[in-house]
Amino acid sequence: METQVRSAQSASTPLRAPASGDPQIIERFLLNWMPFAMLSPGSRARTSILRFVAADSQEDRERALRYASVLFKLQEQYTELGILRTDRPADPFRDLLACSQPQMAIDIRQGDTQELCHLLQRAFEFGRHLVAPQHQAARTFLREFLALQPGGPYMKYCIYPNGIPFSGGGKTHEEMAREFVATGLGGGLPQCGGALYRIAPLRFTFDMSSTAFRTSLRPEGVRQAILRWVRTTGADEQKVTLDYVSAAQH
Repeated sequence: METQVRSAQSASTPLRAPASGDPQIIERFLLNWMPFAMLSPGSRARTSILRFVAADSQEDRERALRYASVLFKLQEQYTELGILRTDRPADPFRDLLACSQPQMAIDIRQGDTQELCHLLQRAFEFGRHLVAPQHQAARTFLREFLALQPGGPYMKYCIYPNGIPFSGGGKTHEEMAREFVATGLGGGLPQCGGALYRIAPLRFTFDMSSTAFRTSLRPEGVRQAILRWVRTTGADEQKVTLDYVSAAQH
């Protein structure tokens, strides 16, 4: 509730120009804040957070989020497609972008940093809000899924137990399965695999044509697995059509 109130205030109140020492105050706080200090020097989260707090414009702040967060980029795509949900209970990106650099510095000076720390961890997904491997796998899949062109080439996909979709940028299903394990996303074999096509901006078809794995899912299971992650990542899955067709029909 406090985050929502502050966001509303920030949206309705002109942002004060940054004081000359604000970025230094924020960076000094970050360097002494344990969850941030534990990030490796070359990590995307660490680099992006420093860019974010030093940014002078909203465009640069968004660019820093875009560099660090696949989820932020996905939600930008959802916005372009008109399917980003407006009923989400919380939006750390929106709330963090609404917190100006001067306000961050004021909070730090006053020792009121709980909300700022919470938003940074949620938006950049580190510390207490480190993203789980299955989310990484699903987001990788969704980025490739949304990159398909209507009427263009297909993409290969796999569905792992618990409805985790994964893709491999043109790799075979066997190569995708090895990559899934090698990159620490999970273990075991997929329940099925096949190809996905984009017919129109919000209409897709899929088959279950892979013979690399024994299929233990029905088409409806594949459809629900993909649409569940569309919703989990912030979109209205009811606006996306995903139909099963046989490989022969493709």
